[in-house]
Amino acid sequence: MLASLASAAPLASYYELVSNSTSSFSQQQNGLDAQKLNAQFATMTANDSCTSGAQACISSAFAQCIGSSWDLTPCSSGLSCFALPLVTKAGTSLACDTQSDADARFIGAGVQGGVTGNATA
Repeated sequence: MLASLASAAPLASYYELVSNSTSSFSQQQNGLDAQKLNAQFATMTANDSCTSGAQACISSAFAQCIGSSWDLTPCSSGLSCFALPLVTKAGTSLACDTQSDADARFIGAGVQGGVTGNATA
């Protein structure tokens, strides 16, 4: 399942900076932007407050903010939620994917460090 990030606070201004730029398309920049989102998502919990309409990946699940609370939808067995770099245009998307495929997408985008940018080879 792919879902684009919607406006969100505190993610709103951050997301606009990393994913809605009007500069030329760079798959590597998409990878870096997705890594930043995944690193931020890794610090979030289902108990964190949020702004209605926000979307994230929390505890490997797709999360949507309803009111001021996160509503988590688990991915299918063997899949986890990740921010992934888009391939054909600037931006990122949220998707349930295998760890190995997510890692491959970041390698394909030309970035190191796995999904959060912190992994060592």
